[in-house]
Amino acid sequence: MPVISWRLMDYHVHSTQSVDGRSSVDEICSRAVELKLEEIGFCEHVDFEPDDPGFGFFDYRRYSEAIDRARARYADRLTIRKGAEIDYSWEYENQIRTWLEDKDFDFLVGSIHYVDHIALDLGEEIDIPPRAVVRKYYTKVSQAAESRLFNVIGHFDFIRSYIPSGYDLALIASDIIDRAFERMVSNGVHLEINSRRKLDRKPFPSRRLILQYLDKGGELFSFGSDAHSTRSLGVGIRQSMDLLHSLRPKAVHLLFD
Repeated sequence: MPVISWRLMDYHVHSTQSVDGRSSVDEICSRAVELKLEEIGFCEHVDFEPDDPGFGFFDYRRYSEAIDRARARYADRLTIRKGAEIDYSWEYENQIRTWLEDKDFDFLVGSIHYVDHIALDLGEEIDIPPRAVVRKYYTKVSQAAESRLFNVIGHFDFIRSYIPSGYDLALIASDIIDRAFERMVSNGVHLEINSRRKLDRKPFPSRRLILQYLDKGGELFSFGSDAHSTRSLGVGIRQSMDLLHSLRPKAVHLLFD
């Protein structure tokens, strides 16, 4: 069984460069040093849904300048990765590609926050049967993996928090989930283990889905707290690493190994 690198990193961090961030880039870097993190990856929200609160908020030049200043200030204490978390939908894929053409990122996280233009995490009523929502969600995850736009798929089973309890995602959409994992493996896309726990206190994805990914030959992983402030920076990263190690993967390759 491989020994997972125990250097401490957090590759899913939001600052005030994101519409919902509450701490500045500098504040987060300072806290990362206090926590003895070796690397952090900012992945600010980039939204293409016109009705999303973050639509048009992200400023690439302002963000790049903040990263450059932080890298100069913390050069000998912290490795800082410049990324983006893009809310993916096939309807906006051409727009995403065009937007990325003149921009330089260290990594890109693809995430799904909308189903049929309904925001999962903004309290909007989802007037779609739960089984249909789940299958639509994972179809979009699979499309994101197939797009070759992203280095990482973020919080793979994010939908889990927004459907009634008692629904088994693996049973409802096992075929689509398998296809998504197969496309991730063939396209070299990392599976993020996101330690931003909700009410069930489990990471995203669940242990069961991580095992399903491993069964499909998955070896690429990224770890992130989904912190939106200094308060939650790095939370759960060690526990996520321990979880992966306990599943006895045949091989593990981390983002930026």
